[in-house]
Amino acid sequence: MTRWPAGLATGAAAATALLVPEALGMERRPPWPVLLAARPAFARGLGVVGGVLAARSSRARPAALGAAGVAGFVLAAGRRPGATSAGPVTLTVLVANVWQGRADPEALAAIVETERPDLVVLPESGERFRARLEDRLKPDLGYVAHCAPPPRPHRHVPEHPDGPWTTVLTAPSLGDVRVARLVSGGLYGWLEVTGGELGAARVLATHTVAPVPGLVDRWADELDLVAAWRAAAPGPTVVAGDLNTTVEHRALAALGDGGVPGPPTWPRRWPRWLGFRIDHVLAGGGLAVRTARVLDLPGSDHRAVLAHLG
Repeated sequence: MTRWPAGLATGAAAATALLVPEALGMERRPPWPVLLAARPAFARGLGVVGGVLAARSSRARPAALGAAGVAGFVLAAGRRPGATSAGPVTLTVLVANVWQGRADPEALAAIVETERPDLVVLPESGERFRARLEDRLKPDLGYVAHCAPPPRPHRHVPEHPDGPWTTVLTAPSLGDVRVARLVSGGLYGWLEVTGGELGAARVLATHTVAPVPGLVDRWADELDLVAAWRAAAPGPTVVAGDLNTTVEHRALAALGDGGVPGPPTWPRRWPRWLGFRIDHVLAGGGLAVRTARVLDLPGSDHRAVLAHLG
C-alpha cells in the first residue's frame, strides 16, 4: 500500500501533462496545439486504457487509476453545447472553405440560393473560384464578391489562384457596406466588413494557418491578431471563417461566443461523429448566435457552417 500515493501522483501527473498542457503553459508549443484538438478522444482512450490496466495489473493499478481519474475529470469539465439564444435574427452568415477552389460551385450556389445568407465567407477562394460561383448564382440575388489575396509572399504559402485567398459575398440586404482587405492580418487573405445595415457591427472574414510543424508559433500569433482586432473598438463583432482551432483551445474563447461543440467541419470525408469543428461563426459585443447548422459541401474537404445571429 505504500506505493499507492506515489503511483496515483505519477499517473495523475503524466495524464495532466498530456491532456492539460495549459497547466504547464505548454498549450501553444508543439505538439500540444494538434493534440489539444483531439483532447476528448485522447481522454476517452486514456480512461479506457487506465481502467483495463487497473483491472489486470495490481502493480500498475495506482498509476492507472491516477491517469484514469484525470481523464475522467477532463471529460467531465469539457465544454458542452450552449443553449440556443432566443430572439430575432438580424444577420445570417455562411462560412464555407472551398478547398483551394475544389468545391462544387453549383452545390454552393444552391446552398446560397436556398438559405439567402447576408454574408458568405469563402476561405481558399480567389478570383478563379469566385468567377465559377458567380456563373451559377442567379443574378437577381444581387450578391457582390470581394476577394483578398495573401498580403505577402511566404515560404509556407505557395502561389495558388485560390488556396491562400479569401472571398466574401455581400447580399443587398446589407446595404452599402465597406469591404476592406486587412494587410496586417495573417498569411492568408483577411477581409473586414463594416457599414451599411451592419450599423456599429464589424465582421472579420478570416482564415488562420493550421498549427502544423513549422507554423505553430504563427498560428498562435494569428489568433492573437484576431483577438486584437476584436478588442480594437467597442461594439458588436463577428469573426467568421476557418480558424483551424477547436473549442479545446483556450484562445477561441477570446474571439467570441458560438464556438460550441457540434458536428465536425473537417475532414468532410469522415463521418459526422468523427473529426474537428474548426470552422466557426463567433459573435460578441452584444451580438449572439441564435442557431448554427453544419451543411455538407460536395467537393470540399470541409463542411460549411450557417449561423443566424441577433
